Amino acid sequence: MKINKLVHTLSLVSFFMLSFSSIKASEPLVIPFLSQPPKIDGRLDDKVWQEEALLVEDFLQFAPVEGARPEEGIKAYLGYDHRNFYLAFRCDDRQASRIRASITRRDNIIEDDWLLVIFDTYNEKRRAFSFFINPLGIQMDAVRIEEGGGDTFDISWDTVFSSEGRIDEQGYSIEMAIPFKSIRFPDHKRKTWRLMLMRNLARSGEIVSWPGAKRSIPGLITQSREIVLEEDIERGSNFELMPVSTLLKSGSEKIDFQPGLNFKWGLSSNLTLDATINPDFSHIEADAPQIDINQRFALYYEEKRPFFLEGMELFRFPAFNLVYTRRINQPLAGLRLTGKAGRFAFSLLSSYDTNPLENLWQIGNGKGSTEQNAFFNVIRIKADTWKESYLGLTLTDKEIDGSWNRVIGLDGQVKFAGHFFFIFQSALTQNSGDETESALSPGLYSEFFYQSKRFSGGFYWQSLHPEFDAGSGFVNRTDYKTLGLFSNLRFYPEKKYLNQFQLGLSAGNRYEYFGDNLTDRWLKGSMQLRLTEFNQVYFNCHSELEEFAGQEFSKLYLSIGSDFQYLGWLPFGFYFRSGDAVYYDPDDPLAGRRNDFRVYFTLKPNKRLQLGLQFQKQTFWAKESKEKLYDYNVARLSTTYQLSREISLRAIADYNHFQRRVYGSLLFSYVLQPGTVFFLGFDQRMQRDDFGKYGRENYSVFAKFSYWLRI
Repeated sequence: MKINKLVHTLSLVSFFMLSFSSIKASEPLVIPFLSQPPKIDGRLDDKVWQEEALLVEDFLQFAPVEGARPEEGIKAYLGYDHRNFYLAFRCDDRQASRIRASITRRDNIIEDDWLLVIFDTYNEKRRAFSFFINPLGIQMDAVRIEEGGGDTFDISWDTVFSSEGRIDEQGYSIEMAIPFKSIRFPDHKRKTWRLMLMRNLARSGEIVSWPGAKRSIPGLITQSREIVLEEDIERGSNFELMPVSTLLKSGSEKIDFQPGLNFKWGLSSNLTLDATINPDFSHIEADAPQIDINQRFALYYEEKRPFFLEGMELFRFPAFNLVYTRRINQPLAGLRLTGKAGRFAFSLLSSYDTNPLENLWQIGNGKGSTEQNAFFNVIRIKADTWKESYLGLTLTDKEIDGSWNRVIGLDGQVKFAGHFFFIFQSALTQNSGDETESALSPGLYSEFFYQSKRFSGGFYWQSLHPEFDAGSGFVNRTDYKTLGLFSNLRFYPEKKYLNQFQLGLSAGNRYEYFGDNLTDRWLKGSMQLRLTEFNQVYFNCHSELEEFAGQEFSKLYLSIGSDFQYLGWLPFGFYFRSGDAVYYDPDDPLAGRRNDFRVYFTLKPNKRLQLGLQFQKQTFWAKESKEKLYDYNVARLSTTYQLSREISLRAIADYNHFQRRVYGSLLFSYVLQPGTVFFLGFDQRMQRDDFGKYGRENYSVFAKFSYWLRI
């Protein structure tokens, strides 16, 4: 994932992790049924908007002054027919020339002005479909998840909906049509959902919402307004086919042509069956370079493959990840059933892998070291228990030619008295091989905390048996038990350039699973200055004791970081860390000093062109000898030009100074909608020799075409 996208996504997440207070109970709003569909062109000149749609205009500020009237006017219009839910917005702006709106690819508008529509179609106050739109109608969709006192957006979810936007001298207008086929909901005649609308004015940091949101209890969805759709609507039952074909020419090898087929059947409005045969799992964008030297534990790589991303919001766990689909390396076929029946949400996933990975360390290069095949099966069930609480069950099974790994897990959340949370996760793992079965190996996590507007704090316990092995998940450390404490104190000056001030303190001890041998101890102090909702500076101070290879190391280090979007044409951020560290050589570990530096920026000279830079540097010196053991530098340069909403050109260059490698990529993209795409690209890898000259290591030319046919 690109660093700038990740940072701004985390900034968006941290905004919504603030606590809110509930609105006064009120009767659900009945949404009017429109006599005819409006034309989605961004003009708002259809009569149904003024004569039939429901007008909403009592928006309130969330920031910078909570509860104040918006500085710029906003109106929303709501309605529906048998096929779609329709929304229109009129957003005033007295400085219309400063509206931030890029003509960019889908899911890349976080740094722009945007409108946000949140639908909780199951009225469960924990998950909701979310639709972002910038002033030019560019889309971003996500699933919002509110669990464990934290909020996040899973932007991997993609669906089909229509939107158009127009900017004028007084502001901008947006029109949207969200097909009922594109979302899941209970199969009831009278539909009671929840809805929240928000607007972001990026240059000033003003956030407004309907209904008004406050910071006194955790959660955003819980404050949304209940709405009712009384007329019949088109059920989610539909049939979709996506034929896929890829061609790859690598070096001197022959052209490799791979046809495939993706299949989706909406069995009902809340039950979907997905299947894929010979799927295309190529990465249109390679993993962003990471510093992979002197790592004690395996690195985490994001999932980017469309088949596995569908419905992954259910596979979220409080502590240890039992389902990590990047371990399914080269699947030949896959099958998934996702839905919700009453209080029970579920997902069943099966996949046949022709080149499974043996461990997490191999995920970075994707090269399995076995010629065996693996069969993965995953069952995930989450039951709504009571208000904003759940109980989850997970079963995983990985079969490799007679041997297997199996996991059973329970997890859950209990929220009570509006501010208190109890979260837990437990699991048992077992392996079989060479006609023997291992003993059951347990893992346990429990957490209790309190969260309000100005204070949050709690404690947690986590333990993993030395033989704990989640063969279908991501658990990169075992053999420990941990007790930790944390607290945060927040102040809200509500000034133009200081929205929030936060102080944090956390501490903990980690021991070997058996016995009382201390392996880690830490004390961390933090301070965050949130200047506006998406502009921040943060400071951290760490004091730690770490045991490695039988030796104890004391560490003290400081860090500072920032994210800034004040300049619409140049969002940027940085991170710097300096202090004690350990050189993880199991035969000869060393105490030392390490400096880490990261910087990113995106230059936007106009609405269509984006020039990005990400740079990371890590340097390590031995403490006693002062010798520099390594100096690791990686960088990514990217250029994207959006010819239209559907067509773009992109160039990427990755440079790894330590490994003396250069990677280059050129890509032409045509994306009509999710699933209907055409890509044509060229990749090349070069290696520098001992004489400083670069030679071609490998190159490839590839093409991909897929078409999403909805019946």
